[in-house]
Amino acid sequence: MSGDLNQVGTGVNLFEAGEVRGTARWFNDTSDVLSIDDDDLEDTIAFVNKGGMTFLSPILPDLRAIVCTAGSRESHLAILSRESDVPCVLAAELTGDIQDGDHVILDLANGETARLAVSA
Repeated sequence: MSGDLNQVGTGVNLFEAGEVRGTARWFNDTSDVLSIDDDDLEDTIAFVNKGGMTFLSPILPDLRAIVCTAGSRESHLAILSRESDVPCVLAAELTGDIQDGDHVILDLANGETARLAVSA
């Protein structure tokens, strides 16, 4: 990651995917998914706070990536992410603030540890 980025966290990388860039959007419950309507999700990096986020299932294949503050490599979210080939960061420890609309960069080059940054 370059110097014009503000590192905001780390987590468990589900699989190597290089650098993934997109726009942050928090999903807290089913109503957040249902409110999407015809939103373009191809650049969306979904942020969630629980590991078993099955409510993301309908939109998961359309997402750029997922960052979850819980979960493990064996969680339901991890299984769905692998099956859909959607990069996923689990057990994310966020050390900085991430708001809807922030431009987020995920460094997923390491097969074990992910680094998260926001453009400065």
